[in-house]
Amino acid sequence: MIDSKFLSKACDVLFNCEYGKSAEAKIKLAIEKHGMMEKIKSGVAVGFSGGADSVLLLIFLWKIQKELNFPLLAIHVNHCIRGDAANSDACFSKEFCDALNIEFLSFSEDVPAFAEKNKMGTEEAARAVRYRIFDKVVSERDDIATVATAHNGTDNLETFIFNFMRGTGISGLCGIAPVRGNIIRPLIDLPKENISELLNGAKIPYVTDETNFYTEYTRNYIRHEILPKLERLSSSPAVAAARAIDNLRCDADYLAAEAVKYYVANLDNGRIEASKLISLHPSIFSRVIALMAKEHSKKLPEKAHVEKIRSLLSKGDDFELDIPGNIAFFRRYDVCFIKKKKAEDSYSEIFYTLNNGFNVIPELDMAVAVSDSKNEDFSSKVYKFSIQADMYSAIIGDVLHLRTRRAGDSYFYGGMTHKVKKLFNDKKLSAEERNTIPVICDEKGILWIPGFGVRCDTDECKNNRQHKWITLYKKVNAPE
Repeated sequence: MIDSKFLSKACDVLFNCEYGKSAEAKIKLAIEKHGMMEKIKSGVAVGFSGGADSVLLLIFLWKIQKELNFPLLAIHVNHCIRGDAANSDACFSKEFCDALNIEFLSFSEDVPAFAEKNKMGTEEAARAVRYRIFDKVVSERDDIATVATAHNGTDNLETFIFNFMRGTGISGLCGIAPVRGNIIRPLIDLPKENISELLNGAKIPYVTDETNFYTEYTRNYIRHEILPKLERLSSSPAVAAARAIDNLRCDADYLAAEAVKYYVANLDNGRIEASKLISLHPSIFSRVIALMAKEHSKKLPEKAHVEKIRSLLSKGDDFELDIPGNIAFFRRYDVCFIKKKKAEDSYSEIFYTLNNGFNVIPELDMAVAVSDSKNEDFSSKVYKFSIQADMYSAIIGDVLHLRTRRAGDSYFYGGMTHKVKKLFNDKKLSAEERNTIPVICDEKGILWIPGFGVRCDTDECKNNRQHKWITLYKKVNAPE
């Protein structure tokens, strides 16, 4: 059992010694530098394994909670990997929190089964499970908005080396993000050895995961085989790496901001001229492609896909390229865009009979109003005005209907017969756009296509002054 009085006293004085003051200063500097304090004040759930890193993080937050009075709780996840040892860690974690009167939540998840089911490595699966639990707890609490994890400076160095050896870009070399959404890492600039020495000096207990010493895991191999050798080059490799990472992160932030600036200025509804895109420097080009992809998928294109897009663009031809996330990059004429791929992407015709009044066409995210008066208003919070056509009643047959394009479509307006395919070609419409343009017809054929003329195939319209109005409305927030 943990002695509550001893632990509380030890935690109170932990940061009072010279070594503790230095560690506390580094934590506070990271919190200030990365804007974590407001997130802390919104209530914090600490990912608490019972290991040295999470113990120090919990103690630090427990201490400042006395001054700032924010909600604090600890979340422990048993991955069901280490049997009795894992159960013992869970018991220790609860006793530790009880001794400091900190709210404690414990979860058990069969990570090996999860990894096998999802075809993931054990480490990757454990991480996915932990963050899924963190998200669930935060979403169900009104008093907790932030999750704090105990990633430290040595973890950051290990990530830097791991990503470096995979041939990553600058974003991978930026290591572990100090802040990512509602996740914060206050210990990110504090080396691992500082944490262990501080707790050992104050005789504050913590648990040690024996699997941390198994060098079969890549990160453990880096920790136990690579990092000690780096000490021949630097007395504190983690501190040196932190400086390099800060410089890289500064450059990465600048490039990201430039890409966003260009994206906002040059993309219109997710579309951009191919000539503008291909003129970009490769570092901005790849980020703009990522921003385009991000509109449709959480997965980002890999370097090979970005290079393939750039290569295909340079040839000047239309193309379609599948990229991760069930999306595809398109070039149509001189316009580029990314679109979500669907199982039903193969074209099938849409057909609706139109009645007087308001007709909803859900497949096209639109509605069609048929009325005898121009002033009749069908607009609402759901639908916004798009385009309207005025036509003489004499040219309209008994039944109106709406459909999408058909092979061989043509119709007469402006004194001549027009092939619909040529009309669409002249406007440089993509196949996707052609599939969703409504075609208004009667039993005689096409009456009107939005963006083109209204059929006038008899002299009756010159003598008949009765009107019919057809108005198209786009659904609010529907893609253009």
